Order: sequence, then C-alpha cells, then structure tokens
Amino acid sequence: MIDRTLEFPRDFVWGSATAAHQVEGDNRHNDWWAHELAPTTNAIEPSGVACDHYHRFAEDFRLCRSLGHAAHRMSIEWSRIEPSEGQINRSEIEHYRKVLGTLRDTGMEPWVTLHHFTSPVWFAQRGGFSKRENLDAFRRFVELAAREYGDLVRCWCTINEPTVVAELGFRFGYFPPRLQDPALSAAVLCNLFRAHTLACETVKAHAAHTPFIGITLAVQAHEPLDPSSDGDRALAARRDAESTGACYEALRTGVFRYPGRPDEEIAGLKASSSFVGVQYYTRMRYDANTGGPAPADFERRTITQMAWEVYPEGFAPLLRRAAATGLPVYVTENGVCLDDDRQRVEYIADHLAVVEQVRRDGGDVRGYFYWSAMDNFEWNFGYGPKFGLIEVDRKTLERRPRPSASFFAEVARTGRVSPELVQQFAR
Repeated sequence: MIDRTLEFPRDFVWGSATAAHQVEGDNRHNDWWAHELAPTTNAIEPSGVACDHYHRFAEDFRLCRSLGHAAHRMSIEWSRIEPSEGQINRSEIEHYRKVLGTLRDTGMEPWVTLHHFTSPVWFAQRGGFSKRENLDAFRRFVELAAREYGDLVRCWCTINEPTVVAELGFRFGYFPPRLQDPALSAAVLCNLFRAHTLACETVKAHAAHTPFIGITLAVQAHEPLDPSSDGDRALAARRDAESTGACYEALRTGVFRYPGRPDEEIAGLKASSSFVGVQYYTRMRYDANTGGPAPADFERRTITQMAWEVYPEGFAPLLRRAAATGLPVYVTENGVCLDDDRQRVEYIADHLAVVEQVRRDGGDVRGYFYWSAMDNFEWNFGYGPKFGLIEVDRKTLERRPRPSASFFAEVARTGRVSPELVQQFAR
C-alpha cells in the first residue's frame, strides 16, 4: 500500500490497451485461429467471438472515454486486411478507418500496434519472421497501413513483445508455430528488430503526419532463486541477456547482441524509434539445478490467475534501463488478473508508485496504459484470466466496469494517487 500521494504531470498519458485477436472475434485468417483449432493444440479453448469488439467498438470506446482514458492502444489485424498474399480487402480497410475515426471522435488518441502476435496464415506458412526474406511482406502491409491511416494515427507501435514472439513460438514451443529451436529463436528476435526498423522507416515515409513510433517490449525481472548461488546468478544473467537485455541494448546501440551469436549492427535501428514501450507483469527466478525458472512463491506472494507473482519491486530497474536507451518511456502494458478487484486497485497503485519514483529520479516516463481495457481472450489461457478494468459477461458479452475502473478514472482525471483514494476502492 502506498504511503504518500503520487503526483503526475498534466500531460502524462493515461489509457488502456487491447489487441485485435483478443477482443474482436472471428479472426479466421491468422495463425492463432489455426493454432486454437488444431487437433494437437495446447490452447485451453478457441477465441471464437471473443468480446465482439469488431461490432461493439463504438460502445467500448465511449465506455473507456467515460472512465477517463485519454488514449487507447489497439492493434490492426493484418490477416483481415490481407487474408491471402496480395489480396487486399477494402471493406476491412474501411472498417478500421471507421474504428480509428470513432476512437478519435470520442476524444481518445489512437496508439496503433501493427503486429500484436498474430500473422496471416499465408505469412506463417512461409516461415513468418524466421526468414529475413519475408520481412518485405510485412513492410508492404505497414506501408498500406501508413497510407490508409496516417491521417488518423500519430502514435504507432511496431512489434508487440518481440521476445514473446521469438521465445514462446520458436524456443519453448508454447505459442505457434510451437518450435523448440534456440538458435532459430535468436534469429527471429533479430529479424523482429529488423522488421521494427523497416516499419519505422516506412511509416515515416508514407504517413500523412510525422509519426511518434516505437516498439513495445515485454520485460521481466530475471533474478537468481538463491542470490548466493553462482550458478543461479549466471543463469539469471544469461536469460536477461537473451531477452530484456538484448532488446534494450539493440535500441541503445543499434547492435543486436545475443549470447552465442556474433554482434550484428542493424542499419537504421538506433535512430528509428521515437519512444520505447515497457510491458511489465512479474519476475522470473532461476534455479541452476533445474536449468530453468523456479515456481512462484505461493506462500509469501500474491499469485495471479496465470500463476504469475505480483512483484512491483522488479519494475523500477527495468524502467531505468528503458530510460537509459535515451528514448522517452511509456508503460504500454501493466496489469493483473485476479478475482479480487480490490487487489487490482492495489496493484495499479503500487506500480504507479514505481513509475512516479522513477520520474522523480529523472527517468523520462510519460504515460501508462493499463492492460486490459476489458476481460478478453488471453491466448493459450483462454477466457479464465480476468485482466479487465471492465468485466465482460461470457454469456451475454455485457460490459460492466469494475470498481478499479472508477479508481483508474479518478487517477486519470486528477493525475494523483493518494493513500485515501486507494483505501476507498481497496477496502
């Protein structure tokens, strides 16, 4: 629980985030839809209609605006616009123009993500981001998006959580394409930074307005299970260097550095970004005896519906490392899935306390997007985890703002988080 009032500047950006596949419904032409319906899938359930945000976006945007959000981060589903290679669906292009226009009309700034985990099936079947020669197909999609929406969108996010795409898809076999190839995973991560650079250059060349553009990184606190163990410390340091560290270093220097690989300079990367997005949820503790992460401490810590440890203590060093890239920092995702909404209020307050302290120490952190605006399809976990400020009834799809939504609305309205406000909503 915070012990003093937190103060944020008037121009601090407050909002929430969603992703197309997690809320729209019926995204039938991407690799995740195919993965969910595959006979050997490890997904708990298919996405199906999701939240039907595809049809209810206007209602959802009005609700978010009524809850004080000044910005909304969303993604454009590439597979809707280009379901087959070279086949451009004009009706879907017009759909997203309507979505973005409606978002602006409600008074919220669109933050548009160009790739949020999902790829068209045809792109995935060609190897997706595992092959450098495939990047031009992504560049063509980005050019189309920039031309079509550059008059409506100023803030762009290129690639969402490149380490998750690379590691869960190509190293640990958890996300599609479910491969277990560490070397290929590293190559994918490098290619995703190439794709980010291409996307930045393309949007700058074709958007109607000068874009504010960056990449959004999944960062974790990588810590040794036993701080006195040389093996545990070495394993935690290596895992950091393979993920969070590799990403921050690439943005800071323009060089992709990864353990066991030659350093590789990516032309244009260092000057590509206007900001860096930080997405923090938890820490991982590493045990050299098992060679992997240790289970979360269920006895001493709050554990979420996804078995993640609530650990705000790990957030500050990661924000400071983001600021050390020299780029403005936005928290583009931070949130929790718990049944007790009072704990969501405390979670937001505790993590905003970290943001405020890093700002006081000179870190250039300019905004905070809560994940997520509403309960949604949480990938392989299905609809079990409840991240939303807004509850979604799975039978009726009725939207019901939780008390935490009102708490967040007051924070966004005033730019202040007081102990009394937290107690009001968390008691």
